[in-house]
Parts: sequence; structure tokens; C-alpha cells
Amino acid sequence: MKRTIYMISAAFVAAVSPLQAQDTYLNDRLTNTNDLIGTARYVGMGGAMGALGADLSVMSSNPAGIGLYRRADVAGTFSVMTQKDRQARGEDFTHFSFDNLGFVYSSDFGGDKLEYVNFGVNYQKKLNFNHALIADHGRLNGLSQSMQLAGQCNLILPYEDGNGYWSYPTDLAGAAYNAFVFDSDEIGYFGDPAFKNQYSRVTDGSLQGFDFNLSFNLRNRFFLGFTFGLDNLDYSSRSVYTEYRDGVGGDGSVMALDYSLLTDHVVSGYGVNFKLGAIVRPFEESPFRLGFAIESPTFYNFSSSVYSRIESTFDRDGGYLEQGIYTHPGIDTNLEYQIRTPWKVRLSAGHTVNTLFAIGAEYEYANYSKTSMGYGTEYYDDYWMNDRDKDMNRLTEKTLKGTHSFKVGVELKPVGNVSLRAGYNYISKSYEDDARFDIPLDSYAALYNHHTDYMNLGDVNIFTAGVGYRFKHFYMDMAYKFRCQSGEFYAFDDSFVKGADFAGSGYENLSLTPVDVNLNRHQVFLTLGYKF
Repeated sequence: MKRTIYMISAAFVAAVSPLQAQDTYLNDRLTNTNDLIGTARYVGMGGAMGALGADLSVMSSNPAGIGLYRRADVAGTFSVMTQKDRQARGEDFTHFSFDNLGFVYSSDFGGDKLEYVNFGVNYQKKLNFNHALIADHGRLNGLSQSMQLAGQCNLILPYEDGNGYWSYPTDLAGAAYNAFVFDSDEIGYFGDPAFKNQYSRVTDGSLQGFDFNLSFNLRNRFFLGFTFGLDNLDYSSRSVYTEYRDGVGGDGSVMALDYSLLTDHVVSGYGVNFKLGAIVRPFEESPFRLGFAIESPTFYNFSSSVYSRIESTFDRDGGYLEQGIYTHPGIDTNLEYQIRTPWKVRLSAGHTVNTLFAIGAEYEYANYSKTSMGYGTEYYDDYWMNDRDKDMNRLTEKTLKGTHSFKVGVELKPVGNVSLRAGYNYISKSYEDDARFDIPLDSYAALYNHHTDYMNLGDVNIFTAGVGYRFKHFYMDMAYKFRCQSGEFYAFDDSFVKGADFAGSGYENLSLTPVDVNLNRHQVFLTLGYKF
């Protein structure tokens, strides 16, 4: 009877819960712009053009670089991307992408001090979310997601509200109990050990930036620029987590119990920021120049919606199915929330030798532990909450850290109309070595959590090469990019074994070995442009 009451109450809670969780890991995935996308010339030189300027893509990295234009320019960029690692089951992963479209108008003032005033508008893809991931784990050491979810319920015991319904610490815990993923007795909740799991996720969409620039050329030695940025986010993911557990049937026979958590997740929204930049030629007779730029936090407003369901070998009455899978009631929820990213500072240097050779270098620092999450007044006023999610932001401070980005690029013109380019980027990882997705949080979003997986990403290395050809007005550039990054994927956090429930069980000294994930990508860019 107790089991039946819990099952019905968990189903009720799962059905009426209004929100889908966002967390530190997903927020970083959606807003950390540590990729190299832009015009083919910009990519070919590794993006190290903050001081060299005169390219549409520097509008977002150093607005002063647009001040070096002396003619109008219009260009668009396309690319084809493929990933190096295994694709998710049944997924074809070669994608066409439209990455850039921009225009610059250069006005010759011809003054003694103010020589040019330039205006620019540019669309540029900042992140490409098209990716397919497989992270299967065949050696769980007996640990399981069901144990973690049961541990949440023991840590934060369900309570009965005035209507006689039971509330669970998270939406996922309530739905999992309803699907008989874990059980309870007079002592508390408990999950079964597992021997392997499977995980696959396919993501689509992008983070797009729209930049509006105004820049000035003073005596051809000082260049100043301002860019107002408007971002648009379009993200979707489809994931399947399956866990295979050891169990014993009522007749004493050994059987494999399995369940799958299927989730469809969509996030959309917009953000605003601004950038200020300057370039100076310190020596009047030398083309050597130094650049500086600062980018404000981007203030995002996001809308998240999710549908998830559990398929298991138990029917709605808890009976074990010898054949077939039972689909338990799904959860369809929504959340409006806000993200504020950190400030970014960039220093750059560049030098040219006539029109034959150019070299550029750039450094950027951003402290991603300062990324913060909050909610609109329609949420925290109704629920007596502050507009900032303090516990989630504390998790972000523990999980993320400051990153250092280094870029270098060169361009060589062996003959008048042909340019050869090469570049390299190094971006230090933004995750702490001991980062964990600690679900039991006093967080408005975490309360409605629907997943347990997380991935700690490593350093990024990007290698580029390119070629360009110039006609009188028309130009064409191509670039190749190889982006190298690895990650450590965890289907769930194993810190639950340190709790009192596992004291003396033999599990307290176990840990979950991560799955090493290859996130390498290849991408080829083509830019077609016209200067007049």
C-alpha cells in the first residue's frame, strides 16, 4: 500500500511540475564562445587580427579594427563541418553552415585629425551546436544512477503537503520512483547496482551574433571603435540514457533490469553586450601596432522547454515484463531564466611588411566562474525568492575558472594576388580539476532537474590554414580548421557513496571512471566578398 501511495504521488508531482532545470554545465555549453568562426581570412589567420584589423570578423573581437578600412566591403561566408569521433547511433554528421554576412561603409573625412569614420554591420555565428555524442560505459563498478536518485530522496526526505501528495527533491527523482527505477523500505530509499550504461546525445542549433559598429581613424595612427552586439540562441538536444542493472527475480532467478531516460530539450533566447576597442601605432614610421579591447558581460534572457519520459521493464503496477518495454508518463515543462556572462579583456599586436607579410598575436582573459544565473520577477516574486540563484551560482564558482586564450596567425603573399595563411589557438580549460555536478542544491532550477550527466571539458587547440585570391574588386578566401578538444563524461556524480546510507557497505570507496570523449572537429570555410 505504501508503495502504491508513493507511486501515485510521484506521478502527480511529475505531471504538474512547471520547470525544467538549467545548470552550470548547460549554461557554459550555451554561452562560452571558445570557438573560432568567422570569415575565411579571419579563421585562416587563427583569429589573431585584433591589431591588424580590416576584416569583418574583428568587429566582435576589437571594434577599432574596422577603423582600418579605407574602402567599402561586403562579404558572406559558408562552411562545411564534420566531427572526428563516433557519431550517435544512426546520425549523419556532416553539416552545412552559414557563418558570416557583413558590410562596412568607409567615409573619407580627409581632415588633419579625423581621416575616416566607418560604419559596419555583421552577422557571425559564435557557436555551432551541431554535434553527435556517444558515451557508453561498460564498467560502472556497481554504481548506478538509481542509487544517486535514491540517495537524493534519503538526503532530502519527501514531504506531504496539505492535499496529501508527496513531493520529491527533484522532478527526475519523482519520475524515476514512479517508474520503479528505485525502491523504498522501512529504512529509506535504495537503488540497484548497475554493470553498464549507454548514453547518446544529438544537439543542433547555434549561437548567432549581430554586431553594429562605429569606428574612427585618427591621423592613421590611432583607431577607436565601439560595437553593440545582439545575440540570438537556438539550441535543441535529444538524449537517451539507458542503464542495465543486476537483479534477482521473485523465484530466485537472475535477470537484467533496464530502463531508459529519453529527453528532448529546446532553449531559445537573446542577449545584449557591447565592446570597446583601440589600436595604436606607437612608432610613426613603423606599421607595428598594438590593440586593446574590452567586452562587457552578455545579458541573456532564455526560455527552456523539455519533454522527458522513462521506459522501463516495469509496468504501471510495478510488475516485471519478461518481454517488451513499458513507457511511463512523460514530463513536459518550461522555464524562463537569465544568464550573465563574465567580462572579457583582449590584448593584441600586429605587424606588416609592405603588402607581402603580416603577423598577428592576441591574448584574451575571461573568468567563467563569474557567470551567474537568475530569474525574472514573475518567478521570484511568486515564490518569495531572490532574482539570483545563489546555490547554482556557488556551484558555478566551484566548477568553472578563468581561461586564457592565445592566438597567433601569419599571412604571406608569394605573388601579388595570392595569399597564404596559417594560425593557431590555445584556450585553457574552463573547468576545475575536481568539478562535479552536485545535484542536491537549494536551487530553484535544480529542484526541477531532469538529468544527472555532465562533462568536464579540457583545453582547446585549434590549427588553421588558408588561401585567398584578389581580383580588382572581388575576392575569394578559403580556410581549413581543425579543432581539438577532449572531455571526461560522467553519466552521474558518484559522491553519493560518501553519505551515511553507504557507510560500511563496501561502496563508500568506489568511484565512477569517466568516459573519455573525443570532441575533435574539421571545418572548411569559403568567403566571397566585394570591395569598392
